[in-house]
Amino acid sequence: MSDNLGYCLSLLGENDIKIQQSALKILCELCDNILKYPEEHKYRKIRIANPSITDKLLPASGAIECLFELGFIEDGEFFSLPKTSSLSQLQKGHKLLNELRNKVMSETKVAATPAIKSTGAKPKDLKQSKNFLETIASTFQEVLRYENKELQKYTKHFVPIDRLQLEAIKKMRVIQKNLKLNNSKSNNNESHFSIEHKMTIEDLVLVELVHWFKNEFFSWMNSPTCRFCSNICSFHRNEFRNDPRVSRVEVHKCESCEAEEEFPRYTDPKILLTTRKGRCGEWANAFTLISRTFGYDTRIVYDQTDHVWSEVWSVAENRWIHVDPCEDVIDRPLLYEKGWKKKLTYVIAYSKDEVQDVTWRYTRDPNIFNRRNLTSESSLLSLILRLNEERFNLSGLEYSDARKKYVIKRRLMELAELLPAPPGTFKLSDNSDNNDYGGRISGDAAWRLARGELSETHEPYLWKVQPGLKVFKLNYSILKDTYEVYNESDKRMDVKEGWSTGVNKYEGGIFRNTEQDWKMVYLARSPGNEIGKVTWSIELPDELDIELFELRATVATFDNANIQWTIEGINNDNVIVLSVDDCKYYKTNQLEARKINVIVKLLGGSGDVSWQHAQLFRQSLNASENYSMQICITFKQMT
Repeated sequence: MSDNLGYCLSLLGENDIKIQQSALKILCELCDNILKYPEEHKYRKIRIANPSITDKLLPASGAIECLFELGFIEDGEFFSLPKTSSLSQLQKGHKLLNELRNKVMSETKVAATPAIKSTGAKPKDLKQSKNFLETIASTFQEVLRYENKELQKYTKHFVPIDRLQLEAIKKMRVIQKNLKLNNSKSNNNESHFSIEHKMTIEDLVLVELVHWFKNEFFSWMNSPTCRFCSNICSFHRNEFRNDPRVSRVEVHKCESCEAEEEFPRYTDPKILLTTRKGRCGEWANAFTLISRTFGYDTRIVYDQTDHVWSEVWSVAENRWIHVDPCEDVIDRPLLYEKGWKKKLTYVIAYSKDEVQDVTWRYTRDPNIFNRRNLTSESSLLSLILRLNEERFNLSGLEYSDARKKYVIKRRLMELAELLPAPPGTFKLSDNSDNNDYGGRISGDAAWRLARGELSETHEPYLWKVQPGLKVFKLNYSILKDTYEVYNESDKRMDVKEGWSTGVNKYEGGIFRNTEQDWKMVYLARSPGNEIGKVTWSIELPDELDIELFELRATVATFDNANIQWTIEGINNDNVIVLSVDDCKYYKTNQLEARKINVIVKLLGGSGDVSWQHAQLFRQSLNASENYSMQICITFKQMT
């Protein structure tokens, strides 16, 4: 254990001094309590969502790894130390943690002595600064692998580019049709144009490429399943191999038979085209290769607070566009700060042409200046300038004068865009607060909850029925994750993508869960929530009275879980509440309302995975496309 723990402690020692102190305090207290009260079960476990974990250990590189090396295991909701774990191992680990903690405390006292202020890196941070800058330089070199022509030729075999281009052409025709219609209504007033009107076919192909990559090609890996008993495994330790294709190998242990399964963290994008699984690093790595293969100017973007995505240059927009293949999201750079609640520090982008500090595209937080302490700003800027100049002169890339001028002009435009305001006068972009930024969707709920990236920020939505309709049909498909509205002639009148976009409100951390092993998809509540609740709201015009209300929905429950449906009819101050006995098909002609709320509750289940036992809209990924829920309202006709 000592060697592995020693490595984890070295990682912990590379954090900011305050982060180290907080993490070491929690780790030492956990060990203290267990060693003092070895028979007390309550001291052997701590909830993943506990602020001590989310606020103190998760931000510290190496802290969670230390926890595992001490013998703790993760069960999706708790970190716990099994009764079978050796206390002597914990005592040895406790001693090493205390030694590091005492060392950090002594260094803090020395650092607290008044000294001459400096804008550069402090002497005690010089090693940290050196490592950070060396990582930037080595990553900038590694990004050239995407330019390998043989690798790009190989990559093309995996992508159904013809199908994606056809889908893009269909969308372009719809946009052109809407543009023509808007132009006729607005007398060609350009103020009515949206970003979609500026899109080129290349932009639309990119949209299709991201969607295909997320939903068909790549899959998220939380933890492998046991090859012997098919039960869930949990992370046990990291191992480091002499293999240039992997950064490390995660060893996961089966919770039932204790067999070990390996999850290599591949960095070779060619291998990822075959494995097609991983976490954000693997996703961004493989997607950047694919994007470069089809001619897009693409950068891979590393966030120092632990996420990776891409940026693609849009000729139509004349700017770099944020692309996150894990989330199937394009051009929402404030997603991480506003939706995931991340405290960003450094966000660095790497392409074949240049390396760039793009942090200011992803933040509106003036306090970020206080967190950027890995190196001095002047050292970072000097490195970036030097690396970019060296890249132009690198043999084998053959930069023409025209290409150099193009890259330099593009770089200057971006620097002007990213120019931050001085502290205290930080500026907001015009539309920075006008977006619905939700929490993270990639990774299982327990993992996202532990990282503090599961958010319920939501803009309520109200479906409004148009006057004169005979029938209003609201369909939702869990497979397509899309709402569609139809009239009595089955003419589609509206479309919304994303289950939460058509919801008035939801509680309990509801999220769309995809089980790649069982090939199933459904909505569920997050771990730690006893009840999940979703409400869809429909507003009716005064002249329409309901003749028949119908509801159809697919659900699945296991281990004493329960899913309850309720219909609320609101008419001025009167409220009618109807219970749905069978959601497979429910109808009523007793509903008089100007507003209807369709409410579903997810509750019950057993054990640590009770959240998984109430599954709303459960459907096979291989099923033919069909709606998972239909709300159909037939209106009385005037005689």
